[in-house]
Amino acid sequence: MKNKTVRCHDVLNHICEELDTKLTSAKCRELKRHLEKCPNCTAYLDSLRKTITLYSTTPKPRLPGKVRKELFAVLKLKA
Repeated sequence: MKNKTVRCHDVLNHICEELDTKLTSAKCRELKRHLEKCPNCTAYLDSLRKTITLYSTTPKPRLPGKVRKELFAVLKLKA
C-alpha cells in the first residue's frame, strides 16, 4: 500500500490481517490514517471488535448428541 491512498476496499481486505501484527507496521499506520477520516470503516472495525468480544465471552451452547452430530454432518466437520 506504500505511496497510494488507502481506500475503504483496502481497509476491508486488510483489517483482519492486521489484528495479529505489530501496530507500528507501515500498512497498519496507513490503515489507521484512513480510519481517522472514514466513519464507515471505523464502524466496521468497531463491529468486528464487538463481534470478537461477544464470541470470546459467550459460553458455548450444549447441544444434544443427535443435533450436534447432524450439525457437524451438514458442516462437513468431524464430531
